[in-house]
Amino acid sequence: MILQNEALKVKQYIDNAKTIAVAGHYNPDGDSIGSCCAVGTWLANQGKDVAIFADGQISDKFAYIPRVSEFNLKAEQQHFDLLIVLDLNDPERLGVWSDLPKKSDKIIVIDHHIKPLFQQCDLLIDLPEYASTGEIIYHLFEALKVDITMEIATALYTSIACDTGCFLFSNTTAATHDVVSALMRKQKIDIESINFKNFRAYDRNNIPVITYVLKNMKFAFQGKLAISVLPYRVVKKWDLNYESRHGLFKYVTDVNGVISSIFITELKKGEFNVSLRSLGAIDVAAIAQTIGGGGHRNASGATFKGTRKQLLKVLMAEFAKVIA
Repeated sequence: MILQNEALKVKQYIDNAKTIAVAGHYNPDGDSIGSCCAVGTWLANQGKDVAIFADGQISDKFAYIPRVSEFNLKAEQQHFDLLIVLDLNDPERLGVWSDLPKKSDKIIVIDHHIKPLFQQCDLLIDLPEYASTGEIIYHLFEALKVDITMEIATALYTSIACDTGCFLFSNTTAATHDVVSALMRKQKIDIESINFKNFRAYDRNNIPVITYVLKNMKFAFQGKLAISVLPYRVVKKWDLNYESRHGLFKYVTDVNGVISSIFITELKKGEFNVSLRSLGAIDVAAIAQTIGGGGHRNASGATFKGTRKQLLKVLMAEFAKVIA
C-alpha cells in the first residue's frame, strides 16, 4: 500500500516543479501507456507543463486513451524540473530517452517489478506485490485525494486490465478487483470496448502470421511446454513490426495442457526477442534472467544475441529443471 508519507513526498516534488516529464519503457504496453497517460492527465489538470515519452510504436488500439497522442511530442525540450518514471525498473529500458534523467533536476520512479535497478533517483516506490503500475497509481491518487476523472479512470483501467491479462493472470488479487470496482463506481468506463480492443480484436492482415505460428508450434515435456519461433525470413517476408508481433504468444500459451511457453522472434540475424509465459508456480522471470532478461513470475522476456540453437539449448535446460 502507498504510505501517506510517500504520497506527500510525491506531492512535494510535483508542487515544486513546473516542467515535468513522464516516461515509460520501450515497446510500451497497456500498463506503461495507461499509467503515463493517467499521471500526465493529472499533472496537466494542475497546470503543469507536461511531456510524455516512450520509445517505440504506440499501438493504434490505445487511441481511445486521453493524451495518448502526446507521446514524444516534446523531444527537443532540454530541461525538466522533474522526471516521473513509470513501469520500469532499469534505466536502460528508457531506450532512446535514456538521457531524460540527465535532463531532469529530480527523479521519481514508480514501479512493480522485482529487483529495481533504477537506483539513481530521489524517490523510489517499488511495490512488486501489485499486479500493475496502474494499480499503484490508483492508490497514490487516493492518498492524495485526486479527482478520478473519466480520462484518468479509462487510463488506469487499461493499465490494470492489460497487466493482468484481463484478470486472467495469477498476479490478479482481491485488491486488484477492489481497485477496478472503485474505478467503475467513480466513472462509467466503457469496459466492453476497452476489453474487446485489447483482448479480442486482431488485424485480418495478420492471419497468415497467426497461421504460421499455429502450424509450426512445437511441444515438449509431454505437451506441457509449447515453443514457437518466428525466423527472420518470416519477419522480413511479412514486414512484421512490434505491433503485428505483439500478442502472437497467446496462440502458443493458450493450448490446452500447456503450462509454459516460449515465443521467439528473430529480429535480425543473431538477435532474438524472447517472450516466456507460464501458469501457476513456474517462475519464468528466473529463466529469463539466465539470458539477461527478467520481468514477472508468469510473464517475462529478454533479448538474446547468439544463435537460435544456443538460445533453445539454454531455455530447454532451464525448463527441464522446473517442469516435472
